[in-house]
Amino acid sequence: MCSVLCIQYASASNNEGRARPVRSPVCEMFGTRTAIFGFTPFREVVVALGNAGGYGVLGASRRTPEVLDADLRWISENGGGHPFGVDIVYPATSAGDDLGAMRSTLPAEHVEFVNRLMDRFEIPKGSDPDRGDLYAAHRLTMANARAQTEVALAHDPSFVVSALGVPPPDIMDAIHAKGAFVGALVGSPKHALRQVEAGVDVIVAQGNEAGGHVGRISTMVLVPQVVDAVGDVPVLAAGGIGDGRQVAAAEALGAAGVWLGSILLTTVESQSAPVVKRKLLQATSDDTLVTKSFSGKSARVLRTPWFDAWESREAPSLLKAPLQGLLVSEAMTSMVENEHDLVTSPVGQIIGMVDKEESVGVVMDRLLAQYAAARTRVG
Repeated sequence: MCSVLCIQYASASNNEGRARPVRSPVCEMFGTRTAIFGFTPFREVVVALGNAGGYGVLGASRRTPEVLDADLRWISENGGGHPFGVDIVYPATSAGDDLGAMRSTLPAEHVEFVNRLMDRFEIPKGSDPDRGDLYAAHRLTMANARAQTEVALAHDPSFVVSALGVPPPDIMDAIHAKGAFVGALVGSPKHALRQVEAGVDVIVAQGNEAGGHVGRISTMVLVPQVVDAVGDVPVLAAGGIGDGRQVAAAEALGAAGVWLGSILLTTVESQSAPVVKRKLLQATSDDTLVTKSFSGKSARVLRTPWFDAWESREAPSLLKAPLQGLLVSEAMTSMVENEHDLVTSPVGQIIGMVDKEESVGVVMDRLLAQYAAARTRVG
């Protein structure tokens, strides 16, 4: 069992009869003080995590290659030398790479339905439906992933994580050639084995409780299955983790560390739009749902009447990614731009345990204190 404090108490005892502490393999790999990793779309949170003893991973999906380049340069200049990672979507299936051409193929029935919804909910036209900084599901293409990877590797991240899909062999080779590790989020043991066979170094076992794109298996059930399936490959537990007790539980399940996400969206350093942050702080765990209407792939998001409308009889069939994202991109972007009541966000069920805005440092301190208390209770 591998402690998130980067100390593992081996079963063998030393001559004095005490369990001897050894260093966690995840901390050895990444040179961190804890095995607490955090995914975030915000560069400020990446830096704050590193300063607090964690490991920040920047989500690239909302960024053009040019913006990603600027943000990674900012992290390098302001991160105090702490290691960091980048999270990129490598779609296993996609309708194509040419967004303009794909937009012209959107079925008229679907476009009319979206227009009716925008009228019903009084959502104004967006200023630029193709912008990706507020909503990015329409940018889930391999061409975009390749461009983002090239930019990311120029900034020497120590970890490049596939948020979705198996990285192509040439990309895997390029990451390893830079001396970085490759990670992958998975939602089933089968997917974990596929990633390991492709050469992935770290598996992030993400349960259905998590925010964003998810599978169908809960974290408590998924993590031990993945740990058993991949052998010596380190596993980070993700989904429903925002309390030190859950960190200790992940460790008991065999995880080498944890992967946070949703609890970072409401931190002081988070650049979430004020209306989004306010809604997240008011949300309960019942206020999320898994839907394909957000991106074309199963994703857990903050529930709103917009998503309920897609479950109605009048709704057309859902499109594949990134077509579904292209279809709703104007509405999703406009909701954020105009602070509309229906604005949403990918978020996990753990949001029900978050009720106030705190700094990343305070969140990390609390996690570690709760974790230590949990370990004391169980012995």
